[in-house]
Amino acid sequence: MNKNILTKVDKLFPEDGLHSTLLDNVKLYKTTQYNPKEPIIYELCLILVLKGKKTGYLSNKQIQYDAKNYLVVPTILPFECETHASKEEPFLCMLISINKQTMYELVKKISKGESLKLKKNELTVFTDKIDDKIEDVVLRLVNILESKVECQILGEQILRELFYRIAMSENSTFLHKMFLDTNNEAKISKTIGEIHKNYGTHLDIPTLARLEDMSVSSYNTHFKKITSYTPLQYIKKIRLNKARDYLAIKKYQVKDTAYAVGYESISQFSKDFKNYFGYPPKDAKPYSGISNFEL
Repeated sequence: MNKNILTKVDKLFPEDGLHSTLLDNVKLYKTTQYNPKEPIIYELCLILVLKGKKTGYLSNKQIQYDAKNYLVVPTILPFECETHASKEEPFLCMLISINKQTMYELVKKISKGESLKLKKNELTVFTDKIDDKIEDVVLRLVNILESKVECQILGEQILRELFYRIAMSENSTFLHKMFLDTNNEAKISKTIGEIHKNYGTHLDIPTLARLEDMSVSSYNTHFKKITSYTPLQYIKKIRLNKARDYLAIKKYQVKDTAYAVGYESISQFSKDFKNYFGYPPKDAKPYSGISNFEL
């Protein structure tokens, strides 16, 4: 990563932690502590690592993103992350929420006017190289973070250019599919949003499939292709991640938490929670790294 970017960010945000910026959907995160692999959830976002590296785990696949490779998460996904950091080698990244409307507009325009050679990817999330064009955009983005006026005037167009650059990358196959309304991937993206909103209610897979005008078989196939999980596995992970927030941050009781995230059995909730996180609900603690829920 460009040294000018690192110098500027270190000056603006010298301390560990999650830092807001003058742009609402841009945050910076710094840590000098190693964070072991933990379950989290990322929403639609771009993660630009400025220093250090992270390792993501999705359905037995490892994804490494560092100062040479950014990460794009095109939908809401349960994930596991490991952050490699120390006092000598801190981890520093920029977390950017991707504006859905902007991405819809860009993908539609690109599909009509550009001939892209996209690679066939197995995973929805993807990494790609931080080239000179992206570094240039990131440097301009960092340079305006000290000025409220410049952020208000220039921020949106700089971010739009950044989103365009990642949409033009050769690994952005699923990003295009999920933002073109005619694709099954776009239908799954829509239903993922519904699950995320209604995780605390009874979610019936045949009903979810019917709402998207898909057969249950087709729905299950495309859902797993995109998320790496079956719909039921995905719903469980969403519920358990939210449950950790209720317990560790909002200080809910175990019984109230179980019902709030859609469980009918407290004992089943406790069993699933311990299997997923490695500790019982009563010992719930916040995620030690940074998740997109905090953006």
